[in-house]
Amino acid sequence: MDYQPHYRTTASMIRCLGKIEASREIVENLDIPLDLEREFRRDASAKMSHYSTKIEGNRLTLKQTKELLAGKEVFARDIDKREVINYYDCLEFIQQICKTRRPLTEKLIKEIHSIIQKGILKGKLRGEYREAQNAIYDSRTRKPVYFPPEAKDVPRLMKSFVNWFNHDHETHPILKAGVAHYQFVTVHPFMDGNGRTARALATLALYREKYDLKRFYSLEEYYDEDLLGYYDSLHQCQGVHYYHNPNPDITLWLEYFLKGAAVVFEEVKEKTLVAAKKHLPSKSKKDIELLQKIGPREKRVLAYFQKNLQLRTQKLCALFHIKERAARDLLAKWIGQGMIEKQGSGKRDSYYVLSADFRRLIGS
Repeated sequence: MDYQPHYRTTASMIRCLGKIEASREIVENLDIPLDLEREFRRDASAKMSHYSTKIEGNRLTLKQTKELLAGKEVFARDIDKREVINYYDCLEFIQQICKTRRPLTEKLIKEIHSIIQKGILKGKLRGEYREAQNAIYDSRTRKPVYFPPEAKDVPRLMKSFVNWFNHDHETHPILKAGVAHYQFVTVHPFMDGNGRTARALATLALYREKYDLKRFYSLEEYYDEDLLGYYDSLHQCQGVHYYHNPNPDITLWLEYFLKGAAVVFEEVKEKTLVAAKKHLPSKSKKDIELLQKIGPREKRVLAYFQKNLQLRTQKLCALFHIKERAARDLLAKWIGQGMIEKQGSGKRDSYYVLSADFRRLIGS
């Protein structure tokens, strides 16, 4: 039987999802210069590489990490440099995977682990499931705080997990990424590197469902700044021994995961808004406000008007595969919002054109 996560959908989770969706909508519809987009992505990738490895004890500073990834010489332990470079390479690998829409498999998970542990672990310890028992230890007391399932059960649990991931098409992508993070780190399928692999897997889950936010964010930074909350929310759900409660209620962890995503997404939204206002002087405050209100359908209609002067009801039906009644409702809504204007009279002769404000917005 495939893994089925057990959790409740709380008011807190719904609020966070609302904030996430609002931030995502704004960031995706804001235009900033391509060189600035590249800068934002480089910064986010450096932070992800730095903070995900720092959580596990890496000693490099963020400044050293950025210098290292820029090809500069950094005087530090070889293992620290290797961990950072590996995580960065893993993020590059994930981006390529998402472009090809390659499905998640156990082989792919092992590839991700192998990249993360390149030059660190050898033999079966790298990219292969563990063959012995391991445990999670408190970094301060060095006492075990969680005992994962036995090695003999790992293949079965990972197969079950991957099957759930590939066949669950109903769960919201943010929730699904949170569940994936939790279940992977709970099974703890490798001898080492499980935390980094879990965070990379959550990133893969978000990116492939278009919750990459232009790759401007780093959830890892949020976890590092609240390490106690990060581990507590995981361990309170896991308990001490896996077999005491193999499928616990993980609501507490998901509330933490969604709160972190909401905070980070809103920070990226504010950063991108500032950049848009600063670097695009040709866009007035009014234009930026209009951009923030545009939804996915509105974006498609604007793209249509970039190549066409007018829009008729039947053409809108064909664009969105909707019936005439639904098309008329959309047209009435857009007229009310000031996006389009009706021209002509009668059912056969009427058509719609883009308003002056929105023509200016698309540079037409």
